Amino acid sequence: MDYWGTNSAINGGKGETIDDVPCRAMDQTYHVHTHLSIALNGALLTIPAHLGMVAATPTFGGCFYQIHTHDGSGRLHIESPVPVSYMLGSLFKIWGQPLTTTNVAGISGLPNVIYVTDNGVTTVYQGDPAAIELTSHREITIQIGTPVTAIPNFTWTPN
Repeated sequence: MDYWGTNSAINGGKGETIDDVPCRAMDQTYHVHTHLSIALNGALLTIPAHLGMVAATPTFGGCFYQIHTHDGSGRLHIESPVPVSYMLGSLFKIWGQPLTTTNVAGISGLPNVIYVTDNGVTTVYQGDPAAIELTSHREITIQIGTPVTAIPNFTWTPN
């Protein structure tokens, strides 16, 4: 479900460094993926495409944040000239959306549960969601409101 629309990043990054995440020309020397799913009352929401991609203007050449999305699949790209360690909260800041235990991208007032899946093992995450590390092939599911019937399972493909 397209919950946020195409203008949800209006308050997001404009090319400035955010949480030590620079915005520059894409360098894929270090390139890993994490997957993010957000479910609202059992319905999966589309993670907006092109988060962290700042378009060129007549006065700015454009750039890619080292955390970004290409499409609405929820696959997060972490691309850098060197290995890096970034957190989920940095993506939400680049997006321009809140991420707390009570507010997920502007959705508040409903209970939420966060699941983290690594190597096929799913655990409930109890801490600050902004502190979840974006590691290779990690799957993060944020359930808001009604429980999901099953934790989404992303099929990893190259690039």
